[in-house]
Amino acid sequence: MNLYLTKRLLKYTFLSCLTFLILSCAKSSKPVEYYMLDASVGIDNNQTLKGDEGPMIGLGPIRLPEYLDRFQMVVAVSENKYKLIDGHRWAEKLDQNISLALFKTLPSQLGTDRMIRYPWPQRPGVDFQVKIDILELNIDQDGRSQLIAQWSIKSRDKTILNKRSTFTAQASTTDIDKMVQAQSECLTKLGQDIAVNLKPLLK
Repeated sequence: MNLYLTKRLLKYTFLSCLTFLILSCAKSSKPVEYYMLDASVGIDNNQTLKGDEGPMIGLGPIRLPEYLDRFQMVVAVSENKYKLIDGHRWAEKLDQNISLALFKTLPSQLGTDRMIRYPWPQRPGVDFQVKIDILELNIDQDGRSQLIAQWSIKSRDKTILNKRSTFTAQASTTDIDKMVQAQSECLTKLGQDIAVNLKPLLK
């Protein structure tokens, strides 16, 4: 066999092997699954809302620590060690997901749809602003969801309430659906806490 044919044969063999490997990986790899948090677990969102009257409420900004500001889910392996789950991701940026989830459910708890999300235009201004710093939102090594949030209510430039809230819910160490459900339960409790403190101010 001459040199030209040998090179052709080697090239063909290499390409065949490469194609086989690519197809094998494609068949064996699972598609990425995407999730959204919900803040209305067990809450009736069909209440009548007051429109075009009452104070305007501004929701946000909502801030996350850098380790949570990513699309991959974060699970604690130990007290100071975390891992990312690549095959299961948030469907949108987590701060936006939290903002949207609360924006959907808070009006029904407050009895008003006079709410806008951050950022909002200077005019019209907001009468009350709810700012949220998420300090912890993950699943610990025992399969328990924990949400720690430092949040405040401001009226104009005056802080009316500054509070730290901690919520937990039993989740799982392996079942992603249960993890997301437990985190949604914690977010629901945060929304309820905000509503209980904010609603009396709207009268």
